[in-house]
Amino acid sequence: MITAPPPEGAALDEAIRPIRRAVLDRTVRRHRRSRWTFGAVGSVAAVTALATVIVGGDLTGTTERVPVVGSHPQAATAAEVLRRAADEAVRASDPTVGPGQYLEVSTKRESQAFFGDANRYSALVPYTITVYRPADVSAEWTLVRTSGEPTRFFPAASATEAAAEWKDEGSPYPTETLRGASGQFEGYSEWTPAHLTEMPRDPDELYAWVSEHATGSVSHAEAMTTLISDDLATGLVPADLRSAMYEVLAKIPGTTITHDAVTLDGRTGTAIGRDEPNRDGEHSEIVIDPDSGAYLGSRTLTGSASRVLPTGTVLDSSAVTTSVVDRVPQG
Repeated sequence: MITAPPPEGAALDEAIRPIRRAVLDRTVRRHRRSRWTFGAVGSVAAVTALATVIVGGDLTGTTERVPVVGSHPQAATAAEVLRRAADEAVRASDPTVGPGQYLEVSTKRESQAFFGDANRYSALVPYTITVYRPADVSAEWTLVRTSGEPTRFFPAASATEAAAEWKDEGSPYPTETLRGASGQFEGYSEWTPAHLTEMPRDPDELYAWVSEHATGSVSHAEAMTTLISDDLATGLVPADLRSAMYEVLAKIPGTTITHDAVTLDGRTGTAIGRDEPNRDGEHSEIVIDPDSGAYLGSRTLTGSASRVLPTGTVLDSSAVTTSVVDRVPQG
């Protein structure tokens, strides 16, 4: 619980920078330690394995460039939408992975990477992480990560200088193929959160569990939202637990419908999120398909301007898809 007014401006940037680094170790970005500082996913306590990620190249830059359709307020409340999605999720059947097959979870993402002296620049960088989970989860998993070139540099007035320094420094995002038993990849934390098996499926019991275990944020509501969002982002939450998670989100104070139709990677869903007053109004949201209960992705936007990023800039955006495949990439 926060007991004093949070720092602002440059002081806030300095205060949360080490937290963001730590967060990345347990989020879908799960990147090896480096001298680079990355933008928050979902919030400083970020979307855990938002391992789901990235907006298929559509969500970039500021909100004006985000493909939002019909973003006017709806008559339905966030609670109503989430409860309907919960009903649909619990009716859904999880993909069946047969012997010799793999559950493919593909996460596309764009994230801000801060760099330069005193982190005076930032680049919006696209990358994709695809994880292949075998039918026998104790067997060898495969992770394929590919990275692209930045789509935008900030501040806009210094984009040319930022691009030149980025070229000199080199990208912090690797392109690699890793393999490891039981989802253990070198340089990454365990891919499937261990606590998924102990989380209650009853919505009321799950709310109490999440409230007890949610820590590390500037508000308890943010901590609870982040814990659930991080898990959903892995793409590995079973349907019954996903349903209960939606019910819990519906009860967290401040949860609202932020956009009624958001396109992520060619799919349209409803964005449910909240603004965090203790982060200058930083906005985070998940996107779900209310008709199927499917989790589609997430994004986080700045709530106020900083010395690098303008108000409403995408800090991180993601889109996640799952399918069953018969083989994994070689090499």
